[in-house]
Amino acid sequence: MYSIIDVETTGGKFNHEGITEVAIYKFDGVKIIDQFISLINPEIPIQPFVQQLTGITDKMVEKAPKFFQVAKRILEITDNSIFVAHNSSFDYRMIKIEFERLGYEFDLPQLCTVMLSKKLIPGIKSYKLGNLVKSLGIPISNRHRASGDALATVELFKLLLLKDSKKEILTKLILYKERSNKSKWFEILNKLPNETGVYYLYNFDGKLIYIGKSKNIKNRVNQHLIGKSNKSLNIQLEISDVSFEKTGSELIALLKENNEIKKHKPKFNKKLKTVIKKFALEVCDNKSGNKFLRIVHYSDDQNYLECYSSLKIANRRLEKLNKIYGINGISKKDDSLITILINDLNYKHQNMLIIGKGRNVNEKSVIMIKDYKYLGYGFFNLNHQINNLEILESLLIKNEYVENSKELILNYLRKNNCDKIIDLDLKN
Repeated sequence: MYSIIDVETTGGKFNHEGITEVAIYKFDGVKIIDQFISLINPEIPIQPFVQQLTGITDKMVEKAPKFFQVAKRILEITDNSIFVAHNSSFDYRMIKIEFERLGYEFDLPQLCTVMLSKKLIPGIKSYKLGNLVKSLGIPISNRHRASGDALATVELFKLLLLKDSKKEILTKLILYKERSNKSKWFEILNKLPNETGVYYLYNFDGKLIYIGKSKNIKNRVNQHLIGKSNKSLNIQLEISDVSFEKTGSELIALLKENNEIKKHKPKFNKKLKTVIKKFALEVCDNKSGNKFLRIVHYSDDQNYLECYSSLKIANRRLEKLNKIYGINGISKKDDSLITILINDLNYKHQNMLIIGKGRNVNEKSVIMIKDYKYLGYGFFNLNHQINNLEILESLLIKNEYVENSKELILNYLRKNNCDKIIDLDLKN
């Protein structure tokens, strides 16, 4: 659980400033579940340059509650959570100072979105909140007011959680404690959604032991906890906690699960073999101009219909395709059959976007194909984010392991509908 916080202050001498406004959004990793926003009477004058920057004047806070009057509410909403802020050392220091003045020791683990952004989204010109979210296409309103800045930080933190492919944010801050199986599993299931996404199971040492995807995360994890298979029983012995990421899109969940298993290699996941590409299937024209299929040695700079690890596998696949599509030789009538085969084994467009369901009603998901290759996936709320390809690419989560992504995507699209497919070549 996270408390995403922003405070505005009076300015002035270090450690003698006062808080003029505070905004706290309780965030469960997917959505905001509680919030507290209030002006605060700092009982000292607000510096003129701060009044000009924030728009908060001495008159505005004159009848606002003093910090001691809202302290209990702040403790309630931040209880058992991680303190998250953009440049957290400042906001945390201000909250801590106010509690120290009341004789109370405020103590929470912290996460700084400035430091996280520099690590997970390198190469940005400026990591100031306004400049950073603008470069990522994240809307921000009421700049330099606590609520506006905190809401923008929430959206930024969502993206950082997605970009955190090594799961450093989650694994380093999850608290593990001994509990009875019944109460432990109840707590685990109680925080899971009945929605589509990827889930991560951890043992008592904080190590990933299993990664899965499901259209209903809660139901699927429950199956692990009540299952009688050897794998389920082993998981039940070791599971201590669970985290999850909603994807909305089942296709993105499939791609993400595939990538995460190859990256983390959890002990209870079936090991996915790395395909060694030695041979490939391509379409050629003979001297008469008729199309035919042939097996060739693989080269990185070519785009093939399929790739194989051995000549034996390649020849068997070619025989199977000949039977499926009725291609028995080289003739003019076979051209149409080969065209159908090409369409079935390749993306519809060289450069395209696959638009699907997002993680909430106001959001859409996007999968980007570039030069017939899967580039990555992301989420967007506003049309300008998808119409500007530079912003769109900055929002993408680019998977490291994409060797069988084409097969996964094409198989899914054959059986399921997406919202729409955009041909980028036609669009431009």
